[in-house]
Amino acid sequence: LSTLWNVYSFYVLYAEIDQFNPLNYSDFVSENVMDKWVMSKLNTLVKDVDSMLDSYQITQAALAIEDFTDELSNWYVRRNRERFWGTSLTDDKIGAYVTLYEVLVKLIKVSAPFVPFMTEEIYQNLVVNLDKNAEESVHLCYWPEVEESKIDKTLEKEMDSAYLIVKLG
Repeated sequence: LSTLWNVYSFYVLYAEIDQFNPLNYSDFVSENVMDKWVMSKLNTLVKDVDSMLDSYQITQAALAIEDFTDELSNWYVRRNRERFWGTSLTDDKIGAYVTLYEVLVKLIKVSAPFVPFMTEEIYQNLVVNLDKNAEESVHLCYWPEVEESKIDKTLEKEMDSAYLIVKLG
């Protein structure tokens, strides 16, 4: 739980500094390989957790969310911190913000059945405070749709190998 909260806090800290509103960039598509990787992993997570919950594999679903959150923090955020630190709002920085925002929103929707209060707190700040047309609670939102076009198993496998090598080092 603390890892999820730390990723959320990281995003909020820098988004507030830059006065970044992701709703102004809803059509923005990042070409950064790390952004593509995390979006692929996110959509794989949504698909896998949905399947696990359908077959009552609750513990496995929770562990998949935990593993994704760990990779999000220890690989994606750590490798991309400098993108958030830049002084100007470049396309690369916008891509980092848009990607992390989308990941956090989908992740809390998937995590909501497991950690209802924390996900609600994050949803209220990230979504309701920005979008007055949003559902009033994360628990009233539809389950996230899997975007099959964003899943790249080759990229996931290659990045998983790189992540493993770095962890072993």
